[in-house]
Amino acid sequence: MITLLKIMSIKNGILSSMCLAAGGLVLVAILGFLFGLMEDGPDKFVPLITLLSTLGLALLVSIIIVSLGKIDIKSFVVNEMRLGENPNYAQLLGYVVGGLVLSVVGSSFMVWTASNIGAESLVPTVDYANIVFRGPFLLLSIISLAVLVPISEEIFFRSYLYKNFHRLGIVAKIALSSGIFALFHAGQLEIIVILSTFFTGAILGFVYHKFRSVTPCILIHAGQNLLVIGITVILN
Repeated sequence: MITLLKIMSIKNGILSSMCLAAGGLVLVAILGFLFGLMEDGPDKFVPLITLLSTLGLALLVSIIIVSLGKIDIKSFVVNEMRLGENPNYAQLLGYVVGGLVLSVVGSSFMVWTASNIGAESLVPTVDYANIVFRGPFLLLSIISLAVLVPISEEIFFRSYLYKNFHRLGIVAKIALSSGIFALFHAGQLEIIVILSTFFTGAILGFVYHKFRSVTPCILIHAGQNLLVIGITVILN
């Protein structure tokens, strides 16, 4: 009976994740097709496609939470971002900075290890310069990648999934939500991307459990993405 309840408790979370992944793939395919009809092809419009994709992601997350979770999205987001009464901001800042540093160092170590053992094929070769606007439109990339994406993904992968897995233990909840988070970012199934994203997801899951708020998770996630944007701008 307990096993059956656990299975039922994760069913909606798994279904929601599949819907989000499928919806994301369809959205990217449609955008790629539409921009592919233009004379210069879709490559010239990758930053715009990325921006529209992040807006679509936020919309998909909202639709899934409302339709499958039967939740009022506005109240859910507000409640999840609350820090509770008399929050310890010094402790919060420590966890945010520590989580960000640990995630970056851990991911970098995985890439470094793969490169030094002759497994360069496992290292992703993503050119982030292609997905970021240049000049005055850079602000649009910052808003989409360092604001919209962290809020949308943390609300879904931490808050929403965590609550769908409420019958599981803490470790199982963090591991399962982190695994789904990693597969969602798998791209071409690059092993380093999957491992590093799982590692980051576990950190974010622990922080969410610690504070019972998605706000510090959003800050860590935003910090990572902002760091990538900053490095991309500097190097290009």
